[in-house]
Amino acid sequence: MKKLLPLLFALLLLAGCVEYNEELWLNPDGSGRAKLRLVHRSNYANTQEIMRKAELPGIHLIDSQVAKSGHNMVYSVTFKFDSIEAFNNVNDQLSAADFWGNVTLNRMPDGNIVFKRRISLGSQDTDAIDDILEGIYSQQQTEHPVWTYKLHVPWKILTANTAAEYIDQKHKTVTWKYDTLQMWNKYEIMSVEMKKGISWLVIALVVVVAALVVFFAIWLIRISKRSHLKDALQHQKERAEQDK
Repeated sequence: MKKLLPLLFALLLLAGCVEYNEELWLNPDGSGRAKLRLVHRSNYANTQEIMRKAELPGIHLIDSQVAKSGHNMVYSVTFKFDSIEAFNNVNDQLSAADFWGNVTLNRMPDGNIVFKRRISLGSQDTDAIDDILEGIYSQQQTEHPVWTYKLHVPWKILTANTAAEYIDQKHKTVTWKYDTLQMWNKYEIMSVEMKKGISWLVIALVVVVAALVVFFAIWLIRISKRSHLKDALQHQKERAEQDK
């Protein structure tokens, strides 16, 4: 019974959840910004839940909008987070439909940075009950919700476990799309390995030092030329006095 209840709740949630879209901007220090859009089949808006999340430590609500579209409620929320830990704390994980998941950001021994995020749907230990619930879900759902994630990273992308057309090296973005029908009783891990480049501060410092070196070299050359000119004029003056 303990296992059956969350799975039934997941079925009820997915029967009403049309889609989930999220765009995440990650800063080098682990802070960032997130913009999400959740379409849920319901006649009532749950704005209290949004405000409760906004009051969590390290979470700063920028904007929230709730609109009704047919039989659906559309939630659009934008917020900032101070750290990866604050971002993860938004997830209550009250059901088996864990589209928020858990994020890790680690530095590898070779200096590369690895981003990972784990999401899941249904139980991870399949049995007869899981198979029955999956069958019911498949029969009742005519359109299966799609979870879409787009990640903006601050470093050069080396590899990512998504389709090649979803990796934008120029704009440093990675996108994943998951059909919930294919995810039942499974978990998915989004993974990106990145390489840190030279920071703008280091580049600016190098430019300043190079400019100072060039200026000093030019100053020495000018001083040297002035000294030679002064010596030449003095020598000419002395010769003129001797000729008198």
